[in-house]
Amino acid sequence: MTSNIGNGAYNNYDGLSLYSYNTIDYLIENNEMIWKLLYNTTPSAWNISDLTHAQKASLIYAGQPDSSQYNVFMARGMPDPRTSVSSILTISPSSIIPVNRTRGIVNMLFEVYCHYTITHMNNYMIRTDVIIEELIKTLNGQEFVKGLGPMFFDQMGSKIDKDSDSGVTPFRGKWLTLSQHIG
Repeated sequence: MTSNIGNGAYNNYDGLSLYSYNTIDYLIENNEMIWKLLYNTTPSAWNISDLTHAQKASLIYAGQPDSSQYNVFMARGMPDPRTSVSSILTISPSSIIPVNRTRGIVNMLFEVYCHYTITHMNNYMIRTDVIIEELIKTLNGQEFVKGLGPMFFDQMGSKIDKDSDSGVTPFRGKWLTLSQHIG
């Protein structure tokens, strides 16, 4: 028979519903390159001026009727067909792995898709690879929500952390999983 140690002794994963939003908010303030590559479809997107906060915010889907007009999502999938040439980033918790009653690991999935006609840039780099690299550089080891551990890209911390190919033509992309220890 186990003893009841009370509700306060268990991790309630408080704030899980804000993980995607908080990650986007952190990226707005701490990485210009990602936003340039999502906003501009030209081969020289990497070399444009930094975007304003309003320009970055205009890319974020917040429940508007036509999701195809946006590039950044806080949930997987896009309900409206996409016919325009663009790059897309989705950020969402993909799984929670409880370690014990007080500690757990939240795995965050970053999906990056790019229309094949804008994949190659004129600096001989691939748009999706640059976005993945920038996500890792900006988020790996950062504790940007008070009370949560740092986000990490580390097989010792979570066997789920990885980068892999995804998508189908004309939108090919990559999936990146980073994790956070909670509790």
